[in-house]
Amino acid sequence: MGRLRLTAHLASRMTALLGAVLALGLATGCSGGESADPAALSAAAGGAPAANPGPPATLKQLATKTGCAKPQVQTEAEELRQGVCKTDKGQYTLTTFTTDKGKEDWLTEARKWGGSYLVGTRWVIAGNDTGLLQTFSDKVGGNLVTTAP
Repeated sequence: MGRLRLTAHLASRMTALLGAVLALGLATGCSGGESADPAALSAAAGGAPAANPGPPATLKQLATKTGCAKPQVQTEAEELRQGVCKTDKGQYTLTTFTTDKGKEDWLTEARKWGGSYLVGTRWVIAGNDTGLLQTFSDKVGGNLVTTAP
């Protein structure tokens, strides 16, 4: 019986992770083959400390600071929460995590899809417009990471 709970829990986690990655892919689209900055990737993956990761934040706090009145929540799971924002500035995805490891695991999977990410302490903002993500960095902190699939 304990094994059944573990299996159900793992299935729930994997479903949440898959949903998050798929939503990210839909929100960011193709990256256009941009290459990744190895130092930024290392920092985002937890290799070296990020220069300005910003504080941990809730989905609502990130939305408010980026000018998103009401994010459309796509994923509500124990380990992450994700919402899509559509504003006059553009469309982007906000994801918050309960642990640093959860964020690192998510980034590892997301890199396979390519894209641009503003990476902070237990949160990620993903979108196609690196200029927009950079303006968010001024408001919430974080490090800009761009990867190709």
